[in-house]
Amino acid sequence: MPNKAKIFRRIFLLIVLSAGFLFFQFTKKGKQNSAVQKSEQKIENVQSSPAVSSRVAEEATESTGTIPAAVPIFMYHYIRAYANSADPIGENLSVPPQKFEEHLKWLKENNYATVFPEYFKAPNLMTAKPIILTFDDGYQDAFDSAFPLLQKYQMSGMFYLIVNKIGTPGYLTWEEILTMQASGMVFGSHTLTHPDLRNLTPANLEKEIQESREILTQKLGQEITDFCYPSGKYTDAVTKEVKNANYQTAVTTNSGISSLKDDPLLLERLRITPKTDIATLFNR
Repeated sequence: MPNKAKIFRRIFLLIVLSAGFLFFQFTKKGKQNSAVQKSEQKIENVQSSPAVSSRVAEEATESTGTIPAAVPIFMYHYIRAYANSADPIGENLSVPPQKFEEHLKWLKENNYATVFPEYFKAPNLMTAKPIILTFDDGYQDAFDSAFPLLQKYQMSGMFYLIVNKIGTPGYLTWEEILTMQASGMVFGSHTLTHPDLRNLTPANLEKEIQESREILTQKLGQEITDFCYPSGKYTDAVTKEVKNANYQTAVTTNSGISSLKDDPLLLERLRITPKTDIATLFNR
């Protein structure tokens, strides 16, 4: 039978081992709780914007990256060399192809990546410096000038189409639109006829917004979810109709940089003119 000294040593050893085990468990649990709290905090921060999907929130727990809170949206119209003192508005809306290429080159060199307006509904954690390039009206030079340069710099654009103008002189054809779509370009509605939506009857307002979406969806074989207000003009009734037509985003001509906290149906843009210097614009 073991003597008392051996018994005491065994009891002491057992106590030390038990204490060590409890300390290890306590420390492990503390670290787990801390990790959970950090993860939950990250999800809470990400979900503070209603535009962020639950999928993105889940990804936030698996990534050390952050979602950019603001996304510049450039607004182009014509990509053409145009000088006409009798048409100052047309001049101001026209960016020469050489100037447009300078813009794309600068964005590429500064690591900007083109995304689409849907980003405001489901941001991508992998896009550190997102930017959206939009082109209003669907002019012919979108295919002749903008499209080849976007391909050259491996970028994409969002083109808002006046549906009843498609296939008419000076505007894109359906064949050209489908060619661009197959190469990664995306299209949205700019109504049927580009009217001032504020002055329409409820029936005509619904027709311009809803029917243009239906035609584009049918012709392009995919759901159209992006809208552009003609001349940037809207009212509460107009935005309500846009929402009722199931558009997910809509851009204005209001000047500014949109963020994930903004109403996705009232996104601001930066107007690009022939005189716009991108480096100066971003530095400012």
